[in-house]
Amino acid sequence: MDPLVVVTFAVVALLEIAVPLALGYWIVRRFGVPWRVFALGALFFIIVQIVHAPLVLVTQNPLYFAVLPMGTTAAVAVLAVYLGLMAGLFEEIGRYLVYRCLFRRQEIPLTRENGLLFGTGWGGVESIFVALLVLSSMVSYILLTGDGGAIPLPDDPAVQAQVDALRALTPLDILPGLAERMMTITLHIAWSLLVLAAVVYGKKALLALAVLWHAAVDAAAVYLVPMHGIFVTEAVVFVFAVLALAYILWEWRRMGARAAI
Repeated sequence: MDPLVVVTFAVVALLEIAVPLALGYWIVRRFGVPWRVFALGALFFIIVQIVHAPLVLVTQNPLYFAVLPMGTTAAVAVLAVYLGLMAGLFEEIGRYLVYRCLFRRQEIPLTRENGLLFGTGWGGVESIFVALLVLSSMVSYILLTGDGGAIPLPDDPAVQAQVDALRALTPLDILPGLAERMMTITLHIAWSLLVLAAVVYGKKALLALAVLWHAAVDAAAVYLVPMHGIFVTEAVVFVFAVLALAYILWEWRRMGARAAI
């Protein structure tokens, strides 16, 4: 067991929890918007996943094996597009319905500040869930690679190969997950503002754009990880995140100018 790997697990998990909460706190203090907007983003991410995740689990394997005769690369590509579209449709339409129905019913203004906090809550709770998985992985790493072995393991070559893979972990294998969470939160904020713009400006084409943008990011990630590895995948996600940041700054100014009229 490498103590530095354990420390990296712990730091990554801590930051994946602390960063979205700290960003939410800053937005609340800076713009005077209520924490309930952050909570609504977190709550409706969970509600959407309650429907989205089981549907994906039930359908993805049959789809993959149905197209596998076309070849592994084609099967992965089809699955990637399918999973990307599912994520885009469920999450962006979910955001749209919350803005159109719940925000208006609760008299929450459709402002850029509320969109910013809503997106932080949506992406933030996902980051917190991922942090819990990181902590679970840390516990598994400690138990399976510690001196003497805290868990008796069967004499199975497949199990031993998994333990050897854990022992081979380095901090560099863990850190990309933290970078991905920060980039994903940026993307969720951008998508939240884009869907907000669809409602504010009455342009459903912007909702379609949000769906396609979200689908493209997820599809790229699903396809690239098995085909080209984690570092190429993170580089592509980084490009999407930079575009998302540029959009956030542009839309922030545009909505600010509109509010000033």
